[in-house]
Amino acid sequence: MEVNLINYTYEPLKIIADAARITRGKDDSYKDNEYYFKLLYKSGHHSVFEHVSFTFHIKDISRACSHQLVRFRIGVSFTQRSQRYTNESNFSFVIPQSIRENKEALNIYLDGVSKCKEVYERLIFSGVPMEDARFILPNGVNTEILMTMNYRELMHASGLRLCKKSQWEIRRLFWLIKKDVNDVSPLLGEYLQPKCFHDGLCRENKQCGLLDYYINLRKKLIGGIDVF
Repeated sequence: MEVNLINYTYEPLKIIADAARITRGKDDSYKDNEYYFKLLYKSGHHSVFEHVSFTFHIKDISRACSHQLVRFRIGVSFTQRSQRYTNESNFSFVIPQSIRENKEALNIYLDGVSKCKEVYERLIFSGVPMEDARFILPNGVNTEILMTMNYRELMHASGLRLCKKSQWEIRRLFWLIKKDVNDVSPLLGEYLQPKCFHDGLCRENKQCGLLDYYINLRKKLIGGIDVF
C-alpha cells in the first residue's frame, strides 16, 4: 500500500482561521490560527473546514478496500484505474495476514488467484472484451485511485475508518492519510481520530477499551477554549 499527498490547500489552518474571523466580524487577528480552529471544532461550526482539501494518490490497495473508500460521497472526488480499459493480466493482489500466516490457507488462496488469472487471460484470448472478462477477477486485485477530500469529510471518514472495529486494510490506509496530513499541519492531523474521540461515546456492541483514552485526549487537545 502506498499513499502520497500530491496536492492540498495552501496554509490550511490559516484558511480555516480566516473563515472564523469573517464569521465573527471582529478584529480578532491577535488570536492565533490554532485558537480559532479549536473554537470552531468545539462549537461544532465545521462547515468552514470544507474550504480545505487534500488530494491523495493511492496505490496498491485491494478492490475490496476501494469499494469501502468510495462509499464516502459528500465533499470527495475519486478517479480510479478502470478495469474496462486496462488489461489486468499481470495484476498484483493483497494477501490478508490471517491467510498469510496459515500455510494451508495461503496455498488455497494462491491457487484460487492463479485460476482466476488463467481464466481471465483465456477469456480475453477467446475474444471476450476486458470489461466482461474482469467479472472473474477477485476482490483482492490491487487498484490505483486519486482521491480529493475536504477536511470536514476527512474528519468524518477518519472517525469511521480509524476505529479499531474498522476493517484492517482501510484502517491502515487512513493511518497513512493521517500521517500525510500531519506532515502538512500537525494540528489538523491530530484531529483525525476515531469517532469516539469526537462523540465522547462508543456505539459499538463490543468496545475496544480505548474510549477513556480518546476522551482524555480530546480534553487535552481542546484545552480551555470557550465557544462562541
